[in-house]
Amino acid sequence: MSPIIKKLRHPKEGLYGGIIRVFGCLFWIFILLFAIAEALSSPHGGARILMILLYFVLGLVFTLFGEALFRARAIGNMVEVTPAQFPRIHGEITDVARALGLAVAPRTFIYNSHGVTNAFAMRLFRTRYVFLTSGIVEADDDAQLRFIIAHEIAHHVLGHLNTIQRFLAAPGIFVPFLYPAYSRAREFSCDAVGASVIPDPEKALTALQMLACGARRLNAQMNSTAFYAQEDHVPGIAGFVLEIFSSHPRLTRRVQRLRRCFPARRAPVS
Repeated sequence: MSPIIKKLRHPKEGLYGGIIRVFGCLFWIFILLFAIAEALSSPHGGARILMILLYFVLGLVFTLFGEALFRARAIGNMVEVTPAQFPRIHGEITDVARALGLAVAPRTFIYNSHGVTNAFAMRLFRTRYVFLTSGIVEADDDAQLRFIIAHEIAHHVLGHLNTIQRFLAAPGIFVPFLYPAYSRAREFSCDAVGASVIPDPEKALTALQMLACGARRLNAQMNSTAFYAQEDHVPGIAGFVLEIFSSHPRLTRRVQRLRRCFPARRAPVS
């Protein structure tokens, strides 16, 4: 990972991630010791240990089978972006992956979202994936689409989808407010990393605003400064309560942080 990418990572991501991983390690160690103690306290301890191992193996098998089912659904019902299928978008994906330090670009699929504008990244087995909705591909111009792609690839580059880290972080969902805070910090990180690989970071701001608007005919008229200013009118207490339960920061906050990371000339508010 390059020093520039490390610098763009949100400062609280490391703090929250560290706390979650420590809690996760302690949680799994406690579960392991509790299982061993329970097994050894019984005259049939050996059988209990074998049963625990069997449950673990079954859990792993079901997880892998679930991932295989998702892959089957994606390959059979979505359109994969390849050099032969949407070569321009495939070129953007390859270029962004290379710019962010990935030797192999994630497999990317576009699926019919019935107007929903969204995108997400996954890691299944050892393969990286990015999924784009038809709505987001249709609504964006080239630079905005590049930012969305870069944001999702950044999740892979920053290790957010690493299998071991996900395993360690899983118990963090039991700590009130911690896991959502960690998730929000990761989104801030990916926004900054994604904006770093597009020629005009202003397009990253309008891409985020486009997620809020979702209207193709209005896309070219986006004024990020006006949208930025909406954050000042968010009710304080209600906004705080809404935020602490959310896995993603509100879009006005994401635009504000990108503006701080990539200062630019502001367009006049109309």
